[in-house]
Amino acid sequence: MFTEAEIAVIIDNQEIDKIVDTLRKDFLEKTAPYFEISNHDFLSLILLSPVVGKAMANNNISFKEEMSLQKKARKLSKGGFFLSKDPVADCMKFLIKNFNEWEDQFYESIKKIFHVLFEEATLQKANNKATPYNIRVMEAPYILIRFISSLFLEREEDILNPGRLRKIEWEKIKSIGDKTGLSDLNLFNEFIESFEVK
Repeated sequence: MFTEAEIAVIIDNQEIDKIVDTLRKDFLEKTAPYFEISNHDFLSLILLSPVVGKAMANNNISFKEEMSLQKKARKLSKGGFFLSKDPVADCMKFLIKNFNEWEDQFYESIKKIFHVLFEEATLQKANNKATPYNIRVMEAPYILIRFISSLFLEREEDILNPGRLRKIEWEKIKSIGDKTGLSDLNLFNEFIESFEVK
């Protein structure tokens, strides 16, 4: 999962800041006109949207899933909000409530951010199936592995052995991969195949 400091580095890119700002303004205007959240914190919310999508795969978020989402939101918020109100966690409530309406727009922003962060040469190397998956994971740029693992896993080290998923959650991750363009990456598809589906 990305850290607050890593989010700060990513949002420092002017092109990414513009992508985030455009969606932030549109989202707030239509769902929470009086709510205030920085671009840093809204980028955190965008990057949490696949985890929200996975949690809502069966159209219901359990108490355990809600607590996990809250914990992730607080870790990514600028400045840390352990006991006080947290802008990412609070804004996530608006996202969950309106998820069907906004899901695809959040994923489209992830797709745009992904293409700003990664050069074609980097992606081609990650797509080279001549090298085994686990070696490509080890040789891939740090931020590429962080990007995939932050969107879909509880802990980064699980990318080589991500564990078990219910079929409905696995199918949701696969669908998110399609919508974000990550499914164009062999590394991502092999990551998906490495789950044990129950």
